[in-house]
Amino acid sequence: MEEVENAVPLEVFVASMSSSSLPRILKITSGVYLQSSVYDIQGTECCLSTGDVVKVVSKHLVSLTCMDPKTGECHNLPLEFKGIFQVSADKSVYNTFGELHRELTYSGYTHPFWFSSMDEIDVGDQVIRKQVPIQYISTCVYRENRYANCQVYEEYDSFSVKIPFMTQGQFCETQNKESFTLEEILQSPVLMSHNLMCSDIGKGSYSLSPVYEILTIMHMRKDPVRIPSSLEVDVIDITDTCEDVNFIKPMSLAEISMCEDKLPVVAEILESSKCSSLIKNDIFLALRKGQKVIIQKKTLSRKVLTIASKGKRSSFFYIYDAYQGKFRQRPREFSTIYDLWIQAKEGFNLKVVVTQDCDSSEGSYPSLYIGDHLQVLHQTKNRISSEMGFQDVDLLVCRRESGDDEEESEEISLPLFLEGRFVEEVTNNKRYSLSNLIKVLKLPSEVKVVAKDQSMNSDPLTSFAFLRLEELIEEPALLVSFFEDPSECFELPIKYSDFSFILLDDLVPPSKELQSVVQVEELTESFYYEVRKQLPSNELPPPRPPKRQVKAQSTCNTPAIPEKAVLTTMEKGLFTESKLIEKQGSKNDMKLLENNAICTKNTYSPPPWKHSPEKAFTYDHDYEQLDEELIKNLNIKGKKNY
Repeated sequence: MEEVENAVPLEVFVASMSSSSLPRILKITSGVYLQSSVYDIQGTECCLSTGDVVKVVSKHLVSLTCMDPKTGECHNLPLEFKGIFQVSADKSVYNTFGELHRELTYSGYTHPFWFSSMDEIDVGDQVIRKQVPIQYISTCVYRENRYANCQVYEEYDSFSVKIPFMTQGQFCETQNKESFTLEEILQSPVLMSHNLMCSDIGKGSYSLSPVYEILTIMHMRKDPVRIPSSLEVDVIDITDTCEDVNFIKPMSLAEISMCEDKLPVVAEILESSKCSSLIKNDIFLALRKGQKVIIQKKTLSRKVLTIASKGKRSSFFYIYDAYQGKFRQRPREFSTIYDLWIQAKEGFNLKVVVTQDCDSSEGSYPSLYIGDHLQVLHQTKNRISSEMGFQDVDLLVCRRESGDDEEESEEISLPLFLEGRFVEEVTNNKRYSLSNLIKVLKLPSEVKVVAKDQSMNSDPLTSFAFLRLEELIEEPALLVSFFEDPSECFELPIKYSDFSFILLDDLVPPSKELQSVVQVEELTESFYYEVRKQLPSNELPPPRPPKRQVKAQSTCNTPAIPEKAVLTTMEKGLFTESKLIEKQGSKNDMKLLENNAICTKNTYSPPPWKHSPEKAFTYDHDYEQLDEELIKNLNIKGKKNY
């Protein structure tokens, strides 16, 4: 109840709070925003409820309003206002000096002020005449009685005097001739509580109403919260009565990783990551809100992004360095010469066997046959002449050996766009661990698991005919274990930014040697493609075959005549034929067609119907398009193939 009585509006408290007194700890007592009401502050959603504690670390003036108390008229002042202010004296009369002092004191702050008495007053052996200006300096206590240290200014003399607070008389404030800048006014709670005069504003007295933005620290808020002082809540200052309050701050994995000196540390999960549902791992499913974990240390996570196929279904995995299974290289298959060139460009000494005959569409390039052995040598370019002009064609130089031992090997040049089927020749039957395999083979590479990881109850990789190891991923991570079993660890990549923790003061339980319990993680398809998007891609677009000019085919065996004339002659003949068919019936259709074709073979006359606008001739097609009216006149039944 006492807290509610001492509470003041936030706006009043902030205005009276000097910047030199910060930081201050405030407690929310009452107001509009009760019972955990959500309030949007500068785009940040926060909660202000009764009993909340906030720490004010700074304040910043955002607006300033000047109001005439007589008329209620308001207008804004610029923040850089250069006018000079004076305090407007209070005309009220008080029966004791203590009442006057209490009225001119604000929240324990008192500013030197001027006053006088309408009656003579006796102070000890001194008499202060009425209407003499007196300046209040400070307050002192002597034998449990309060006194005001004052300076009395008579006509030709001045002297110091101590006036008891209980002194009776007719006291009133007098006009203070001292002037103040806007900055001095805003920094003094007492001056802010007075009405002020400023000739640059007007002739009357005015009250100033500043609006501040305060920067606060709150429980469970990662970043400082900016709150306007105009927020309608009541607060009480508990800075002097409370001990050092520890404001709990949520931390991300990245923030924790920057505090290596605090590790290992016990933490509690405030918010789990969406990745928990994208990785098919029981450990990730257990990482829920409220779960206590031990963050052991910062580490570098090394894992291989892998895809495995079984029938039409594909599965996706992370294989970690801790995996103890054994792999063997598997022959790769390629479908174009371009694929062979990519491998040669990456430094592979590649040998393949042709498993499908490949006939080059260009006569100048050799064909390949089943059983041919190719050893990739190097790339070159060749300039060829075509109807489109000279073109540069990329070629792959290979050494070809046929299956016949009597034939000698030869060097051949194959265009990169040549398609076929090629299988890699693999003579290496060694078994590798994952770390050794990455050193020997360049990724991507296809392998088969030939010995499972004995530490796993069920190794999912052994059920696949082959695995495609796509990319080695190295990323910073934190080594984490559950509080109940501190020696069995797993990795949390720092990039999972939606994880949120609070650090606890619990003692870290002793643990044996730390060992990772995660060797393989199965991924969802969407997570796999999200990872692929984030990886750098150095793949080049496949080459285009050389451009060719398509030759227009002749539509009949007649002597060559201008194209437009040929089309018009055909139209004329077909039109005449259709008229004859209509008159004589269909009995002698074929005969009439033959006779009419003979008589109209070398004649030319414009057709009796209107042409559609002529289109520019191009070489994109090797057929001719007939007009719809011409097609109707043919009167052809059955399926149309044009």
